[in-house]
Amino acid sequence: MSLIEVDTPALIIDLDAFESNLEQMAGNARRLGMRLRPHAKMHKSSDIARAQIARGAVGVCCQKVSEAEALIDDGISNVLITNQVVGKKKLDLFVELSK
Repeated sequence: MSLIEVDTPALIIDLDAFESNLEQMAGNARRLGMRLRPHAKMHKSSDIARAQIARGAVGVCCQKVSEAEALIDDGISNVLITNQVVGKKKLDLFVELSK
């Protein structure tokens, strides 16, 4: 498929650069003795979150309860919501997801 045929929005990745960046980020965290928890707000992808975790990340961050729900529903078990959770519906979902 040519690039012009790709229906947007679509995540297109240069795999060599992607894997290099994952390794560099994980290596820097290890070298500094830090635990890595990247933010998933850019990729919003459980596949990318799994790749980050496989290289040593302790989990991922997200901004919204709905983003956390999508990641958790797809098997990502360590998700930190980095923003305030306000409203009964969102708080109820937050409590359910924390189980």
